[in-house]
Amino acid sequence: MKNLIKLLSLLQLTKEQPLTGYLIGGFKLSDIPTLAEHHYTSALSGYFLVQKIKEAGGKINERKVILMLLIHDIPELFGGDISTPLNRKYPDLRTYKDKIGERAIELLTDYTHGKTRQELLHLYEEMKEGTSDEALLVKILDQMDHQLFLEHQNFKERFPNSQDYRPALFADVIVKLTTHIRDPKTKIVVEEFLATFKEHFFNKGFQGMRFLMEE
Repeated sequence: MKNLIKLLSLLQLTKEQPLTGYLIGGFKLSDIPTLAEHHYTSALSGYFLVQKIKEAGGKINERKVILMLLIHDIPELFGGDISTPLNRKYPDLRTYKDKIGERAIELLTDYTHGKTRQELLHLYEEMKEGTSDEALLVKILDQMDHQLFLEHQNFKERFPNSQDYRPALFADVIVKLTTHIRDPKTKIVVEEFLATFKEHFFNKGFQGMRFLMEE
């Protein structure tokens, strides 16, 4: 029980660790979400999209998706993320990032035991491999949470002179991931989700007031 409380204490750091990759995009530290916030909204997104998938008769492991989303960036707890420009310029950094991730998840799971530890290690390995439908959905929702954050921050109006990488990222990374989803009904739901976002919400900025005032 002491180790559990130690782990929960360490996880409080997720409330303090910012998603440092946004800094190179011009965001101020006060605007950037924390790791905990990103995990929270990603996991909620996963829950709601999985319900749509299940309603459509798709085959998806809901528990896996939610747990993966709750831990997918947990290695950033010990030093933050590697920014996109560095990743693009020096692809070899991915090897070091993956190794840091492995060691971080090992460190944290050392405070657990038995089936809990094995489940977390297995889920992290499955995410790293990125071939299961659950892992692919997690990658998609991770990226979509960033897309929704940028809409919330009115990125287009706020940074009119910045080069906008979002369209290419959406098409070349997020949409492309759907092509690898094996279950056909799951794939249809995810494709509809992404198409709806692109048609009605992309580059529209935050529309919360309009949503709430709709009849």
